[in-house]
Amino acid sequence: MKGKGILLLIALVLPTGIFVFLKYFGRNEFAVEPLYQVAPKEGVATECGAVNFPYHVPDSALQKYVQMGKDSMVLLAVGELNKESSNQLKRVEEEFGDISFIRRLMTNQTPLNRTLRKCVFLLPESSNLVLIDKEGTIRGQYNASDREDIDRMLTELTIIFKKY
Repeated sequence: MKGKGILLLIALVLPTGIFVFLKYFGRNEFAVEPLYQVAPKEGVATECGAVNFPYHVPDSALQKYVQMGKDSMVLLAVGELNKESSNQLKRVEEEFGDISFIRRLMTNQTPLNRTLRKCVFLLPESSNLVLIDKEGTIRGQYNASDREDIDRMLTELTIIFKKY
């Protein structure tokens, strides 16, 4: 009988102690880690030359193509966007209101577009959106016409902007 009382006391005190400890010493915080802090497993295209890691978009590309301004983040659409992509970007506008952080980079020169995608923004073929912070770090890559990718992007933007 005495053993049951001790077990019951432990069953009550232990979870309470853990809860109080986490309440005062823990932080419920999420973070979106930057991409390309180490070299990717599949590597970078050979035509890009040597790429240093952790990777940052070169300042010349940031000034010429991204035009960061005072924004802390820029969502850059590279290439043409189809109707579904435009619809998905409207969801971003509805969620965040001010969409001044969205830029579009459309070049008529296909080789330049391919070089920018592969060598500057390290975009895989399946993606056409890249999220860049003010230091030039790539925070995310997304397919604008894929609803799941846009959902993931909305979640990551919410975490980055600490809007939760």
